[in-house]
Amino acid sequence: MVLGMRGHTAASARSAGRAHILATGCAELGVGLRTELSSGHAQWMAQVAGAATETGAMGGFFLQRIGAYVDLHSEAILPKGYWARLVDLGTEDAKEVEEALNRDGIPMPPPPEWPEVPVATAPGTVHTRFGVIGDPHVGSAKGDSFFLPTIEAINDHAVDFTVSVGDLTQNGREDFFQQVRAGLEKLDAPWTVTLGNHDMWGGGTPAAVGLERFRRVFGAEPCQEFRSERVRLIVLNSADPRESPFPPFDLLTGTFTTDPKESIPGGTFSAEVASWAAEREYEDIPTFIVLHHPPYPYLGFPALVFGLDEASTRVLEELVLRVRAWGVIVGHTHRCALTHLAGAPVLEVPCPKEWPFGFGVVEVSDEGWAYNLHPAGSEELITRASFTANAVFRRYARGPDEARAFSTAVPH
Repeated sequence: MVLGMRGHTAASARSAGRAHILATGCAELGVGLRTELSSGHAQWMAQVAGAATETGAMGGFFLQRIGAYVDLHSEAILPKGYWARLVDLGTEDAKEVEEALNRDGIPMPPPPEWPEVPVATAPGTVHTRFGVIGDPHVGSAKGDSFFLPTIEAINDHAVDFTVSVGDLTQNGREDFFQQVRAGLEKLDAPWTVTLGNHDMWGGGTPAAVGLERFRRVFGAEPCQEFRSERVRLIVLNSADPRESPFPPFDLLTGTFTTDPKESIPGGTFSAEVASWAAEREYEDIPTFIVLHHPPYPYLGFPALVFGLDEASTRVLEELVLRVRAWGVIVGHTHRCALTHLAGAPVLEVPCPKEWPFGFGVVEVSDEGWAYNLHPAGSEELITRASFTANAVFRRYARGPDEARAFSTAVPH
């Protein structure tokens, strides 16, 4: 459908054939398909890829790489004949994309920009303001360049406290955790953090040591209650320590990398986290739930398996209802997005090191709350970094206006 809308008639027909192969193979293996989710995923792909006039060959490239992901991950599952036919059809897509890129060239990134939206205002008189840092990925080049400017910008907003929602480090090395703590200690107000999937494995170690290093460096659990005078955070650890059955997938090359297998990128609650969450009760205070992974069903890329699993989402939903949460704040996806769970808004916040290079500020009153995205660095820093953000990524990360400037009354 999405390929057809962009005018890729032959690729659209091949995609339908590939879908039939997958459906047949899954049926023979007794694997049920969640067809009710397909339209939501298609809408997301259409939004990101855009029309051919909007994203050029990059939109087709993005769609082809999603297909390549399916090819690689299905080899271990599909019967060999089915998989060979799937790959044959996918090879034609890759040729078509390569020809388009050679013919039209790789489009230059759009000019540097900040996605301005009207400022959202909380109903009533604001009594608490807190900062939200998405995935800082300290230990990466861009993560390091934006981390301290983000800290300085948050201080300029004079918040009452700050929370960072995981993927604190690029690969869980202990010195990167130390670097994160040193930066956070430059905040003028208290702060708290939790784990993400990038933190868990530990930079090529033979075991998931992220939790152990987190405890050692921060002297705390990644699952905790954090309180200011008039706001309560329930911070959950959704990082899955299990080893991924697949090597990392490189979206640029459309292949598995030679990097060591690390933790599963999707999220889950351990039995201990689920038990701890079940002990949280309602209190007459504005309560927000914070974790790394967005709830099920995540319909971006890779769909479903990249977010919180279905069983853990049920635990999260029960928690939202029991404590009457005012909102849920997550990271992981590096985008601005807004959904709902059990009547509560769920905000996905972008990471400072990638476009739109921002962090969030939440303002809370007795009557509701508001969220606004702010630049994570100077105009000069954002301008220099913007060359890494092509039109497709900006369409992915931008999200709707209300995901960058959001306001709501008390949801319960």
